[in-house]
Amino acid sequence: MLSERASRTRTDSRCESIKPAVAALTALTAFMLVAALDEPTPLDRALYRLAAQLADRRLELAQRPLELLGLPGAYIPVAHLLARALRRNGKRGGNEVIVAAWAGWLALRAMRLMIHRPRPPRPPGRGPKRESTFPSGHSTGLTALSIVLAEVLAREGLLTRRQARTLGIGVPLAIGANRVYVREHWLTDVLGGWTLGASVAAGALAVVRRGPRRQTRAASRST
Repeated sequence: MLSERASRTRTDSRCESIKPAVAALTALTAFMLVAALDEPTPLDRALYRLAAQLADRRLELAQRPLELLGLPGAYIPVAHLLARALRRNGKRGGNEVIVAAWAGWLALRAMRLMIHRPRPPRPPGRGPKRESTFPSGHSTGLTALSIVLAEVLAREGLLTRRQARTLGIGVPLAIGANRVYVREHWLTDVLGGWTLGASVAAGALAVVRRGPRRQTRAASRST
């Protein structure tokens, strides 16, 4: 009876450890499908024209804090501060948060080395940019960080599951809408950022969680 329960527990644990890896692979496949699109698509152009018609300088300025947070020089230090706060309060998950932030940025740099696409026509008041438009860096970084942070905060009992979902979905949606509204990116770039960021987040959860499990198994075998 006890051995049956232990076997069932091990099976459940393995299933839980596989889930993030499967999610990472699924999101990466979605990213590759988005990358295969011929950009800009008709929908990209239609949303660009709509954003130009709805442009309001005051609304753009109101979104500036979100834009600044989406820069790696902002969200990576924020990730380190959040990890430190978690450790100070005796909570786990700080390493996952840090890995997600750094991995999101590194994945973006790697993809932009392989895929180079010109930016949309620059709106008034925004200088020229030579960097590839695909995928959106803001969407990639904040998606990776917010998904992992939401999972960690829910797991540690600091947020309810509903609050965590709001964080993990709301932040990527907000930054994605911003990138299209201010005409910095096509919608396709944002979709690429969301899927790449989700893949990074799932990968970070899978890799960082696996380390403590291995240590636990090694300790149990030695005793």
